[in-house]
Amino acid sequence: MLPPEPLRIFVSLKHMADQTVLRLVLFRLGSLVCAAPAVGVREVIPAGIPTRIPGASASVSGLLNLRGTLLTVVNGSRVIGLNEPEGSPESVLVLDQSGRAVGLAVDEVLDLVEVASDQLEDGEALPGIDPGLVRQVGHHDGRVFAVLDLEKLVTPLLG
Repeated sequence: MLPPEPLRIFVSLKHMADQTVLRLVLFRLGSLVCAAPAVGVREVIPAGIPTRIPGASASVSGLLNLRGTLLTVVNGSRVIGLNEPEGSPESVLVLDQSGRAVGLAVDEVLDLVEVASDQLEDGEALPGIDPGLVRQVGHHDGRVFAVLDLEKLVTPLLG
């Protein structure tokens, strides 16, 4: 016979199903591991050599030709305030910012991960990153990463 009250395991399974899982693109800027919500990343392309825009902020690397469309590329390391890395960025994350494509040059794309939203802590200061640019902080495979607020990161540079 079944007990008159529901089994605890079924309650736990229902609670687990209610958790929100976020897909994040992990990338490296200098020695920092950062993340961007995968829903905001259209694609990842090789960095190439952008054409400098006269009068643009030093954080704007320039323009890349992406299949016939000009893509403004922002240097991720510069915009978060890191000293220039020795090498040039390896990849560009093509971000969707309010229906507009914007490139974020990063040193290395590390992984695409799924993280339960309750595993992320609200933005806190990490050494080397302006706390205003950090939405949340998480851990994956022993690495601490900062989920960046992409809108605050690139919108001021694009006007």
